[in-house]
Amino acid sequence: MSGRRGRPFRYAADIRRDLEILDRQEEARTEAWIKGRLARMPLHWGAAIADEHRKRGGSDVAAANAWLLGATEEGGRGLVPLSASEDDIRTAAKVAANEARGRAQVVRGGGADVFESMAHTCERWGVEPAVPRMVDGKPDIMPSVRRMLCRRWWLRRLRVAVGQRCEAAAIKAGMVRRGKWCYVSQDAVVRRLCQKERQRQAIGRALLEDTDTGEQIDLDQVVSGSVSNPAIKRGELMVRIRGFDEVAQGEGWACEFWTLTAPSRFHAQTTAGGRPAANPVYDGSSPREAQNYLVKLWARARAAWQRRGLQVVGLRTVEPHHDATPHWHLIAYGPEADLQAGRDLLKGYALQDSPGEAGAEKRRFVWLKAKGLDGAAYAAKYLAKNIDGRGLEGERDREAGGKVADTVQRVEAWAAVWRIRQFQFWGAPAVTVWRTLRKIRQACADAAAAIERARMAADRASWADFWKACVDGDLVLLKEDRERLTQYGDEAARRVVGVGEESGEHRALLDLRAWVVKWGGRVVEGAAGRRSVPLVPCL
Repeated sequence: MSGRRGRPFRYAADIRRDLEILDRQEEARTEAWIKGRLARMPLHWGAAIADEHRKRGGSDVAAANAWLLGATEEGGRGLVPLSASEDDIRTAAKVAANEARGRAQVVRGGGADVFESMAHTCERWGVEPAVPRMVDGKPDIMPSVRRMLCRRWWLRRLRVAVGQRCEAAAIKAGMVRRGKWCYVSQDAVVRRLCQKERQRQAIGRALLEDTDTGEQIDLDQVVSGSVSNPAIKRGELMVRIRGFDEVAQGEGWACEFWTLTAPSRFHAQTTAGGRPAANPVYDGSSPREAQNYLVKLWARARAAWQRRGLQVVGLRTVEPHHDATPHWHLIAYGPEADLQAGRDLLKGYALQDSPGEAGAEKRRFVWLKAKGLDGAAYAAKYLAKNIDGRGLEGERDREAGGKVADTVQRVEAWAAVWRIRQFQFWGAPAVTVWRTLRKIRQACADAAAAIERARMAADRASWADFWKACVDGDLVLLKEDRERLTQYGDEAARRVVGVGEESGEHRALLDLRAWVVKWGGRVVEGAAGRRSVPLVPCL
């Protein structure tokens, strides 16, 4: 009896032991899964992501595991890890280009089959394939194929892809927000600083040479005198916005300040009581996708203004929220009735998407009537905040919580990573006409009066007079007639050769010279004295 009575107890012990073994095996598998997901991310993120996973309940909570899965999914896209260095990306570009060449050699069939094979290679490496241009209604495939066989094309695409994947991963993991990394990850800031240093060194070693006369100019002198220089860029933008103020004053227009924000699903974080928290309705959209949404919304509103004959002009600036989601600040000018109608149309389009969500009516579109016509004063802060922080040394950034001067670098890195255009004027003559006329140093004696007036206005930095002259003369850019091909075999952008009237009756032409860039051709000073750097292309 005792044996028979003891057998159930032995069976129960065996079952408990088997269950304990299964539990340990399951824990080991779960731990290995978590380590595998964290291994996809940059090493210095791992502890923060693991800690957040534990705060959400750890491996025993399905929602926490789902969050970890989403937070680390970017690490599994493409063959280049998120923690890749510049040397790693250069090596990957060589390998990818060799893989593409190998595929091209074994694919049988026409250009379409080769293109499909190249597109598959791009998908493996996590980059967008080269899009064929349309020629006579048909896609011109071969230039795109040649791009996807080029190592330099792969290097550029992989830099962009890895940078954006890294940022998307940081946003989904909650690393990009107030209190941690505002606007962009620290990885993006360092990557951008390294990129600018490479550019600075390459430009410092480069020469511009006139192929006809042999004259040489240091490229860094040319760059420092262009809008690539932040001080010159800010100055040109301020001249243009002051010109808007002057035109508005002369026309009797009003001025308003508008702010446009994307729906809640584009925001990775919310702020409750000033403290950031994960947004439960965030759908994983990137800042680039949020920007595309706003661009489409803006295009619909402007088309509606045009259909109704509304005259609304101004400046648009793009800034990031603390979680990297873009929002727009607009300085709008026009007749008061047109401004009101344009404002109502823009707000209507902004609220068509998810109108019932909390805070939509209050935050999606905000406007403020300007006191007088001083858009330049309003714009100065936004321009400085997004360019070099000049004049804002003591002010604090409401989004980041720190000093504005300390966040300029992060904002610039954010715009570079997501390839977002920070400033854009609308409703005014093209700035390229302005810049072209400023290159013409002598009076245009044979040109129409409007062209000379516009040239003189540009020369003395009067945007209002330049605008009026452009309207009076219907001035347009002139581009060269001859066709030039890129190294890939498709048509290159045609050079600007001057400014003329729309009718073609009068024109003013630039004194064009054939300059070539000699990368690394400049004699530099080193510890061992002067040395000449070989003429090699700079990537």
